[in-house]
Amino acid sequence: MNDRPFLSIDLFAGAGGMTTGFKNQGFKLLFANDCDQAALATLSHNHPEAMTSSESIESLNPFELRQTLNLRKGDLDILLGGPPCQGFSTYGKRDPLDQRNRLYRYFLKFLEEFRPKAFVMENVVGILSLEGGYVVEDIVNKAEKLNYGVSVITLDAVDFGVPQFRKRVFILGGSNHQKIQPPSATHEISKNTSKPDSSSYQLCLFPESLDPPYQPAIKVSEAIGDLPEEVLPPRLTHESIPYPPVSGLSRYQQELRSKTGEILHHSAKRMMGIRRLRLALMRPGDYGTEISSRLKEGGFSRELIDQLLKGGNGLRDIHECRRQDREKEEKLREILQQGHVDIQEVLQSLDSGGFANKYRRLDWNAPSHTLVAHMARDCSDFIHPEFDRFISVRESARLQSFPDRYYFHGSQFQQFKQIGNAVPPKLAEAIASEIGHFLGQTLGQRSYARN
Repeated sequence: MNDRPFLSIDLFAGAGGMTTGFKNQGFKLLFANDCDQAALATLSHNHPEAMTSSESIESLNPFELRQTLNLRKGDLDILLGGPPCQGFSTYGKRDPLDQRNRLYRYFLKFLEEFRPKAFVMENVVGILSLEGGYVVEDIVNKAEKLNYGVSVITLDAVDFGVPQFRKRVFILGGSNHQKIQPPSATHEISKNTSKPDSSSYQLCLFPESLDPPYQPAIKVSEAIGDLPEEVLPPRLTHESIPYPPVSGLSRYQQELRSKTGEILHHSAKRMMGIRRLRLALMRPGDYGTEISSRLKEGGFSRELIDQLLKGGNGLRDIHECRRQDREKEEKLREILQQGHVDIQEVLQSLDSGGFANKYRRLDWNAPSHTLVAHMARDCSDFIHPEFDRFISVRESARLQSFPDRYYFHGSQFQQFKQIGNAVPPKLAEAIASEIGHFLGQTLGQRSYARN
């Protein structure tokens, strides 16, 4: 038995979600690479033991790196990586000619040079159908020629204690043609749960009705319900604020909360009054398409109208808006100042140019829908379940299962991008547990105890 930690390298590492999960299972990161310098700075801050490089993967020399790390072929325990998914993604435009679709080949070059005992490649589900399945077939064939037993599996983060529906593909490989078992789910949604794109979910609320290994899926309320209502502006995203006094913390909150009594990055995007009104008309789980019916049902409270007319309270300064947005805002405020609300006039002002469906409020009693890197530009799809604002950077990190002590470098824009692109640490930890078992049982090696 080899009494040392398992050694890992993380390519396309981003902010370190995969590495964090593996570190929690006793793996030691030797080297990480990502061309996003802000993301790599985040990883380096939270994993200072590792050597990092922002050099492009195309110019990074696997042989020279192996020599620098003083590793023989086969010494490395695990090679991790998640090639950029822009060309694979089903969220945006799928482009078969996108050169980023070919970056997986550089991962395979590192695999050939280092010959690790195992590897994990992560990507979006769209990779399965890209080019008629050729990309996955190419990865599997090349890895098998290097004597790896390869499995292609799809996992949903919600099944592993992450408060978010997030399906991802993982390609697992074990040396000597040995296949690695996929992790077993630890959490479960009831059998009659609606699909993730539905506006409502029916969670299993009675653990005793489940098979012994399972726990109920983590709800948004259990993930972020203890965080402050008030949020900081984007420019203060690196400032810390204290936790508010709360009672009855969930197990998930207790696990992720910082021991310092304060949190970082509890900043959210500012919005125009027009958007605030849209949000005020949406109930938990609603899409923006329900705005019209909600307005006819109840309209706006006097208190909300007064807030909008006074400005502040998380609203953007009207003078900072583009001219066309400023004109809309001024027209809306003029309508509200009349002392009555004409439904048709307000609906016209609230028109979002055919994109009403992009507005979506989270549901306290369900896991979140999938977080995306586009949050950096627009959080309209991630409205707080209760408060009329977008979720904060820290709340999005919680929904990805990053602990509150995790520090994100860069601007608020960069922070949202890093979080949206990340592998949830809790999902990565489940995979790491299986790989640790594979290394220990099959290859006679064990790691240090978990952190």
